[in-house]
Amino acid sequence: MMKMNKWTMALAAAGVVSLSSVAQAQEAAAGAEALAASTTLSGYISTSHTSVSDNGHGKTFRSGTNDGFALDVVSLSISGGNLGTEDGSAAYNLEMWIGPAASDIETGDSGANADLALMEANIELLASLGEQDVKLTVGQFGTTVGAETYDYTDNAFHSRSFGFAIEPTHHTGVKAETSLEAFDLTVGIVNDSTDPDTNADRGNNAVITGLSYTLGDSVGWLGGTELTYGGVHEAGADDSDVTNYYFGLTKEITTDLTYSLAWDIREDGQTKSAAVNGADSNIVGHYLSYPLGGGTLNLRVEHGNINSVDLDGNGVSIDGVNDIDGLESITIGYDYPIWTGVTSRIEYSQTDWDDKDDGSTDALGINLVYSF
Repeated sequence: MMKMNKWTMALAAAGVVSLSSVAQAQEAAAGAEALAASTTLSGYISTSHTSVSDNGHGKTFRSGTNDGFALDVVSLSISGGNLGTEDGSAAYNLEMWIGPAASDIETGDSGANADLALMEANIELLASLGEQDVKLTVGQFGTTVGAETYDYTDNAFHSRSFGFAIEPTHHTGVKAETSLEAFDLTVGIVNDSTDPDTNADRGNNAVITGLSYTLGDSVGWLGGTELTYGGVHEAGADDSDVTNYYFGLTKEITTDLTYSLAWDIREDGQTKSAAVNGADSNIVGHYLSYPLGGGTLNLRVEHGNINSVDLDGNGVSIDGVNDIDGLESITIGYDYPIWTGVTSRIEYSQTDWDDKDDGSTDALGINLVYSF
């Protein structure tokens, strides 16, 4: 039954307002309240200070901020809807990056509006195929390969891995996710592009895949080990397509010590330019995480080779080297919760490879991320 206060009843009796208009207004207000209740606003602000002995990590530290203070990015996320367990339910996700790091994800304008970019924008839909529930994601979303992501809150380190540097980052299209007994399966069709630009190469398609599986107790000590796989297949022009594979493993060695393996493979179709030879890249990363003194001690060790990948934005690999062989990189960091809601971390890394000029690269980074 519709409820009205005495002033509204008096106005209606005098003919100033109609009961139907009051009812419509109350229904609109109720609808707005329901929409607001189902909408969540969250995000974070990341700022840092880095010191690097040369151009070092290339894309793994943002270009132009290798020395000194930097505002990395302001991330704003809006999500809503109700993706429950019922067929036909739906939800949405929107994440915007504002600030200097927005230009790094290259999902939009690289000119005057480069400080504003879409990190994620998609609609989630729940459908049923017989008795099998399938979640569909339509729009722009993150890739299925890799151990690390662009988001500063999702990684153990402020700097990104070399494995991350040879991976795609975003796709625009549709993907389907479902669980088959012990397996979580992902498959999708996306725009045929190695460029994260949201609407790039709409005329053709590439395929993305993902699979994860957790070993059961029947395998003894290995029980609980999570195995992951991801693939982005034949993205880009037909005469120079790129395929990425990712294989991951995560295992709790002890109650406190966690080990992860990340193996990234990038297969290039052929030569992409006169400056860069078309060849495959192969990076293996090892991660250890251990709680210590109220914080978390993290270690990342990488080795392998990189070819045909633009790591510094100048069309060639870092230090002007087209092929990086014998890559060895180690990063050690400590994350300690000094302030409520703030990720506080310090890290040091050293990187070297065959024929590298001026010896190894040393880098020190301090990063604060406030999440809200």
